[in-house]
Amino acid sequence: MVKVYTIGDFSKEVCGGPHVTHTGDMGHFHILKEQSSSAGVRRIKAVLEK
Repeated sequence: MVKVYTIGDFSKEVCGGPHVTHTGDMGHFHILKEQSSSAGVRRIKAVLEK
């Protein structure tokens, strides 16, 4: 089973990992990597801070 994350009207991701109701529920995070996903789309890889 997967969940689709939507952030505003600019991001939609399919994920099989942990789920949250709102992105603010995740708290602070540290960006590890930022890259281009496709034309006009950027992607970040991040970890949650404790």
